Amino acid sequence: MVGGLSEEDAPAPFGPSSPWRGEARALLERAIERHGGWAAWRRAGGLSLALKALTGLLPEHKGLGQTFSAPGRIEVWPGRGLVVLHDFPVAGRRGVFSSGQVQLLDGETLLEARADGRASFAGARKRRRWAPIDALYFFGYALAHYHSLPFSLAAARPLALRRARSAGRALAGVAVELPASLHTHCRRQTFFFDEEGLLRRHDYVADIVGWWARGAHRWEDFVDVGGLLVARRRHVVARLGPVELPIVALHAELDDLAPVRPLASERPRLVLV
Repeated sequence: MVGGLSEEDAPAPFGPSSPWRGEARALLERAIERHGGWAAWRRAGGLSLALKALTGLLPEHKGLGQTFSAPGRIEVWPGRGLVVLHDFPVAGRRGVFSSGQVQLLDGETLLEARADGRASFAGARKRRRWAPIDALYFFGYALAHYHSLPFSLAAARPLALRRARSAGRALAGVAVELPASLHTHCRRQTFFFDEEGLLRRHDYVADIVGWWARGAHRWEDFVDVGGLLVARRRHVVARLGPVELPIVALHAELDDLAPVRPLASERPRLVLV
């Protein structure tokens, strides 16, 4: 798996059958090079990070600090679609997201699992407050997808070029349709890059929250982690069409980032339930 994609959908250098052509292809190629390049992406294992801050209307409304807690430390292997939340939901336990499956474990003891984390958000159930396993699915797929970008966009289908301004920057972007096998906010998303190729804004609808959960996600404060650039500050504001609104849906600050390689003990026992 690559970023939660099947092997046939895995990102690869652009070939003659790639749908990426013209200005859209040039935009993505520049972004991939600026974020570290294909060679660094292929060498990469995972990354470890600490969640320094998590605020905003979405986590507060969904129960942060009441029905679920923030993890102590997070490990992400974007090439495998794997995320581990340590000390979650309480100290000594962990949550594992693996390409859509979610598990809560105490040591090697399985406490709770869902074979398809997304299925539990159907219909009116989107409105509920989140239990730990709900938060695990949301943050698991988000972290896996974000940290696979822009490389995993090679598996997407470009739809249209876009322009936008965000945080005082003029940005060039492309709307895409993502593979159906990918666990992410929604199938159609738009990615905007600055003149150097850095991913600066990411527009989507958080489907598992509701059709109205339209966000413009700003990527800020990039650092080099094992040869790849990673944004340490993520600021999501509400969006009306392409217009950013002064409503903070989510603000996250990451700290203590470092490259890691997967341990055999952290490979989840995938349990179909």
